[in-house]
Amino acid sequence: MIALERWTCEYDGLIMGADGAPVQIREVDGLLSLPDMRSGDLELVQRHGLWPGDDYMNGRTVTLTLGVHGETLEEFTGALGAVQAAFCPGRKEKPLRFRFPGLTADREAFVSVRPRKRSAPLSVSFAARSCEVVVELFATDPLIYGVDRREVEVKSLVRPPLDGGLKLPARMPWHIKGSSAAPPDPVTSFMQCGAVPARPEIHVMNAASPTLFDDATGWRFGVHYDGDFVIDSAAQTVTAIGGADITGLIKEGSVWPEYGFGKHLLRLVSRNQFTAAVAAFSWADRWL
Repeated sequence: MIALERWTCEYDGLIMGADGAPVQIREVDGLLSLPDMRSGDLELVQRHGLWPGDDYMNGRTVTLTLGVHGETLEEFTGALGAVQAAFCPGRKEKPLRFRFPGLTADREAFVSVRPRKRSAPLSVSFAARSCEVVVELFATDPLIYGVDRREVEVKSLVRPPLDGGLKLPARMPWHIKGSSAAPPDPVTSFMQCGAVPARPEIHVMNAASPTLFDDATGWRFGVHYDGDFVIDSAAQTVTAIGGADITGLIKEGSVWPEYGFGKHLLRLVSRNQFTAAVAAFSWADRWL
């Protein structure tokens, strides 16, 4: 998959907006706009107002306005044929990839769409090897996803090993040193860029009854388990590496890991302070 330049998009192999390309982007509508909503509000009888219900989104409509131009008739004909081939109806949804500065945290993102309409009137400019094509695309899933998955790693503190004790041969008076003081918990800071809260998959390794803390929100999530396991916060399951379901071992007061837009400060606390536990987070940013 070819990485996109800024101010470009790609659908079914057709690159639009690249410098000097015969297919240019004139306008994109529907990426920053909200999809239509389905309201669950109910009418109240003999009272003003409505009973508030849940809101759900319909699909997303994305409209591309493209300028097609060719220096030669051959180039113009080829560009029009490529547009017609890419935006042919009756297919399954495919990713419309794009990278527009300021949108989706200036990262490459995509929405899965399929063509529903295409308008390209033949005007006098057509004779000059130039025309405007408007394509309407529809996505049954209204969410926009980051192309590259985000990854964050958090480690628990590690105390130095016992730095003293009785050494033989020894002389009176004996001086026995204990373990040094525990260092502060390591804190991992990251910025959640998606407008939709992230629900990551978390692989926890070398853990002894670990607890994850988010100092930015005050939320925590812990599991009474020693070993390696996976937290799927979207599915709300905890699974040991061997496949056993250990969701029932979640500590009281835990909140499923969910990270809204903004800065987060993560800490991992493990009972075994002489071995570093690791929590590896993975998720895709999402926008509406």
